Amino acid sequence: MQMLNSKRTSMRFKLRHLLVFLVVFTLVFPAEISGMPAGDILNVKDFGAKGDGKTNDTQAIQEVIRNAVQGDTVLIPEGVFLVRTIGLISGIHIKCEGILRQQIGNIEEFTNSQQNSSAPLIRGKDVSNVHMILRLESQNEGIYLTGSQDIHISHSDLTGDATKLRSFAGILLYKCKSVSINKTKVSQYGTARIATHTYQPGTGIRILESEKVRITDAEIKYNGENGVFIYQSPDISVINTLFRFNGMSAIQVAFGNTGTEKNYVFRDNTMEHNGADAIDINNRSDKAFWDINCLIQGNFSGNNGFVSGKSTPDGSGIATLINVSGVRMINNTAQKNNRPALYIESCGDIHAEKNKADNQVELVLGLRQLTLLGNEIGNLNLLANVNAEKIILRENKLNNISMPNGVRVDSLWVQNNEITNGMINFNMTGNVSFVGNKVSSKAENPVFLIVNQSSFSLENNEISSLKASAVRVEKTAQNVSIVNNTISSVKSCVSDDGSENLSISGNKLKSLAGGKTRLTIESNNPNNLSLSGNEHQGVVNSEAVLFKGKGTANVEGEIFTEGVAEYGEIKITKKGI
Repeated sequence: MQMLNSKRTSMRFKLRHLLVFLVVFTLVFPAEISGMPAGDILNVKDFGAKGDGKTNDTQAIQEVIRNAVQGDTVLIPEGVFLVRTIGLISGIHIKCEGILRQQIGNIEEFTNSQQNSSAPLIRGKDVSNVHMILRLESQNEGIYLTGSQDIHISHSDLTGDATKLRSFAGILLYKCKSVSINKTKVSQYGTARIATHTYQPGTGIRILESEKVRITDAEIKYNGENGVFIYQSPDISVINTLFRFNGMSAIQVAFGNTGTEKNYVFRDNTMEHNGADAIDINNRSDKAFWDINCLIQGNFSGNNGFVSGKSTPDGSGIATLINVSGVRMINNTAQKNNRPALYIESCGDIHAEKNKADNQVELVLGLRQLTLLGNEIGNLNLLANVNAEKIILRENKLNNISMPNGVRVDSLWVQNNEITNGMINFNMTGNVSFVGNKVSSKAENPVFLIVNQSSFSLENNEISSLKASAVRVEKTAQNVSIVNNTISSVKSCVSDDGSENLSISGNKLKSLAGGKTRLTIESNNPNNLSLSGNEHQGVVNSEAVLFKGKGTANVEGEIFTEGVAEYGEIKITKKGI
């Protein structure tokens, strides 16, 4: 120890002169020692470490760390340094230019009862104020920190054992606070996923019961399970990070029963070829959804949800959200993913704005409010068990809205959207306002099939159907209002099967060539039907409006540019014709 201290004192004298040079050098080439605080630099080779790839350098390196003083940086120079476990000390920093290669005899594996090893390469317990720049190859965790805070990992490269079937995480944080991971690569912690319906452990970064963790400009790839796994941890940010070929989700948030999960930012990340979802936020706790205040913005995802070209049960492009609220998704892009772009199950308030995806948004079970604003998506699919309070669609471009029988939506507002393949079935409970949309269809079914509705308003829309009736209103629908729309169809623009109190007013109705029946309005047994101020363009000297059966209708101010009206035996109150 005396020789080490003497040698250390001599080295410090030389190093102080070297430090003057480094300060000047850094002004010109600041990236050379980026991220490391000022202080003495202690080269481990000057204190007995070999770095020859043969000698066990654990003790030599650990001795330098123990005898450093606060603010010193322990330098691992060029070379390969075989080690078992290196323990951290508060205020002592580590910079690797060479490689720390872990060499241990007893190989441990991740299990449900043992989720950390007894011998990580870098171990920190209750330490603080540590900066690390690392190049390491580990058999267990690369870095394992517990109870630590103010930890900075930057410009590092952590490589695990890609042959290990049940691997520990590359970086494991437990009960830590204020940790930054910047410009760091974490890869090959665990074997690549083998099967579509099973997976094996091996996460890039595992965050447990920690807070204020920030991951930026990182690369997390080729790990057996998740890229980043977050459990019972608030205030987590993952920004501008690349996730590729991880066995499960790029980012997964899991929940305990404490209700601490909140304040997440997942922004500007690239997530490709991962075995499960891009982002999986999955609250399976007993607590009902709570506001987690989560921003998902500017991410790109592609080809997630596949293993060796085969589909897994997962693979959402933007996010999977289960039993949460307060999630905002803005300006994300998702392409060629296996599952829906956005999967929402039993959630509170969810907002999606200006996202682009070639897959659908899927709703399951309960929902308080979903707002879709300015998105370009495939379909909006509501499963049969949906029970929602409010759904708002504004200014989106989408293929269709799919609603099976029995859906409940207390309030559905669809405003100023472009729907390119509309075949929308309304057989549901709730109030519908469909206003200012442009809807077209080439399908054999009606664009709108209104079967069971207590209140339905179709207003100021542009509707075109090239193979079927545009709007069909069944007898079971009530209080349907069709107002000020422009509707064109190869069959009937509006087909009524005796809906009570159906009101059709101020519409421009055009019959297109190609259909067997060239009608603008067709009503079978009208039940207090009201027509007012509609403009009809049918076929010259042919029926444009056709009433059949028996019933009652009020007709006022109808305009026929082409075609005529045939009211049959229907009791008509006519005004202004």
